[in-house]
Amino acid sequence: MKRILFTLSLVLFFCIANAQDYLQIVTLEGINGLNGTFTTAGASANKKEVETNAVKSLFHTLLFLGVDGTNDGAKLVCKENPVYTNSFFNSSARYAGYVISCEEIAKPKKIAGIYQATYRVTIRLQQLINDVRKNTGYENVKKEEKRLTPKPKIIVVPYKTDGESYKAILENDRDLRAAVSEVQKGFEKLDIETENIISSVGGSSKRRALYEENADAADSNDKQLLMSSDADVYVVVDLEKNISASGSSVSVIMTAYETATDNIWATENSWTNKFRTTDVGQLCAYAVRDFLPPFLEQIVKNFNEPTSAVIQFSVSNSSAASMRDRCNNGRRISDVIQEWLDDNAHDGEYHTQGIVDESAIFDDVLIPKADKRGKKMNAEKFGSQLCDALYEVGVDTRMVTEGNNIIITITSVE
Repeated sequence: MKRILFTLSLVLFFCIANAQDYLQIVTLEGINGLNGTFTTAGASANKKEVETNAVKSLFHTLLFLGVDGTNDGAKLVCKENPVYTNSFFNSSARYAGYVISCEEIAKPKKIAGIYQATYRVTIRLQQLINDVRKNTGYENVKKEEKRLTPKPKIIVVPYKTDGESYKAILENDRDLRAAVSEVQKGFEKLDIETENIISSVGGSSKRRALYEENADAADSNDKQLLMSSDADVYVVVDLEKNISASGSSVSVIMTAYETATDNIWATENSWTNKFRTTDVGQLCAYAVRDFLPPFLEQIVKNFNEPTSAVIQFSVSNSSAASMRDRCNNGRRISDVIQEWLDDNAHDGEYHTQGIVDESAIFDDVLIPKADKRGKKMNAEKFGSQLCDALYEVGVDTRMVTEGNNIIITITSVE
């Protein structure tokens, strides 16, 4: 309390306050159900208006600045709607409909001609949040964010030990197959594109031949299967069961890996309560239902972080070109490449290891997860767009990608 009053005194000492100033000295005391209790400060030259200004300051801070512990500390107003928000503070006094109680913590004191005081105010917090979101375009903002946030393609696979194969596990472990299926269905319900591991293993004659001809190379075959699936992420699912006469429960253990690098992006372990059933598939569905959304949030967050790639240029042996040659726009090839990276790497971030006549290596290029249209970006697309940019200035190339390594060969220059 003393700290709040001291802070308030400093504000009043350094600022010229009037009846319309909102001090924005607001803290959350606690949330009880749908209601929230706050401490807020008010000031006015008119003693009778101190309490009103303190309550208005609370609402002004919640709407336009945010308060720690409420709405993740973010302001409630999504998009400007002055007709609506002004009604909280003008003669309409919209704020009053949300106030449950206002308790004076200390009598107003006059400092430098201005009355000041603090109050404990309880409001219908959740109702306020819902109403402000509804009237300031919250749903439209979320839809726009959803549209612009790329989502990964996911393939769900069973846990296996060295020497085992996905094919053998899926054929012989019915319960683990059920767990994999329920996790995949859960992702699809959350609007995630998936690839079916069972179809991948058994549906392609080329892949079937791979398994049949290389039965002793299960690990490398399965890795090749993941790389050829076009999935950004593979999720490994393991299953623990507790089946008894008194009731059954399962734990579905999920670990998400970036396909290109095998980096871990998310983990989750979900136990169910005990149910009087031996249907493992149904138990897996219960386990997945509550734990999959936060697990997916971890994946999407990591997926939308920029990734580091290596871009290596070389000049074909059959070409007389050089990295120092000029393109048809008058710029040197090496300069065109760097200028393109300035514009297209995430925040223009990349490191040049070295440029010589025959080659150039950029060993730490940050690739954004989405292009300027919000479409998903990866190393293959990034490299292709760079090659297209070079082609426009008369430089022909060929390209291969290996994970996040982009290898570009310059074949000719006009």
